[in-house]
Amino acid sequence: MNNFEIHVLLRHYWKKGLSARAAAAEICEVEGEGTTGKTAAIKWFKRFEDGDLDFEDKPRSGRPSILDEEDLRATLEDEPSSNTRDLADKLGVAQRTVVNYLHKFNFVYKKPRRDPYELTEAQAIRRVEVCHQLLDNPLNDRFWKRIVTCDEKWVFLVNRNHSRRWVPRDQNPPPVARQDHFAKRVMLCVWWHVDGVVHFELVPDGRAVDAELCSEQLERVYNILMQRYPTLIRQERALLQHDNAPAHRANLTKEKLGELDGIEVLAHPAYSPNLAPSDYGLFRSMVHFFRGRRFETFDQVEAACREFFESKEPHWYRDQIRQLAERWRKAIENDGLYFEE
Repeated sequence: MNNFEIHVLLRHYWKKGLSARAAAAEICEVEGEGTTGKTAAIKWFKRFEDGDLDFEDKPRSGRPSILDEEDLRATLEDEPSSNTRDLADKLGVAQRTVVNYLHKFNFVYKKPRRDPYELTEAQAIRRVEVCHQLLDNPLNDRFWKRIVTCDEKWVFLVNRNHSRRWVPRDQNPPPVARQDHFAKRVMLCVWWHVDGVVHFELVPDGRAVDAELCSEQLERVYNILMQRYPTLIRQERALLQHDNAPAHRANLTKEKLGELDGIEVLAHPAYSPNLAPSDYGLFRSMVHFFRGRRFETFDQVEAACREFFESKEPHWYRDQIRQLAERWRKAIENDGLYFEE
């Protein structure tokens, strides 16, 4: 049924005294669902009531409703972050037209992934080389149990909660100030493996995480491992996984590691937080755990850290460590570049 015939039927029902809603329902019942809609029926009923009994559609004003697909694709290629209003202005068409064509292309408006660094070709190649080297290890339980990973993270005393929340449709949630990255905070240093956290400490206020502190921490962690996991040190040899921070690469730190019998350093490619269990697992979960919490003292921060670490079951720590193999493979498959999480 064409538009002219639908308009004739609408006038018929209008003259019979039916409402626009009832007329649309009658037409759809006979001719099929979706033949006409309530909004269209109301528009035509208003025209009839105003004395306009012409069945033809009025010429539309405004911008064109069609555009050249190649022009749209070319514009998107030049300016992929343009919103639909900008695209409509540039192409001289209605915004709805742009939206329809984007749906036709099966395009969606997504934020780009935020990579931690812009890798050079040499850095990407090195990531591949190191990951190949790591995958040459026997990836069995014995290997995973040898890994002791460590990292550092700033913990804020005031942690903002920017999560979405349910509110009535006509209301907005109360505003939340963005996280102040210069607010009062404390540095957390943590060492952990497949069974959980081995040791953690908060760096004294004002002290930098330098080679001297790193060497002192290594001595403390080594003593704890000797007490709690003597077999790991004396027979298996622990594999220390840490990143390439200056304090870890310093000669003083290397000398200290050389003094600690029973510990080896596991290779780790530079610029690779997505290959560090603390970054992709432990700290990411900690951010959610601390969301909306406020601490008055460092003692409260320490207690909250302990609460978080103890909230995780041993299998959670094991799963995070074992993810390394898959992540090493993904880094190789992506030619050393960062990959989608």
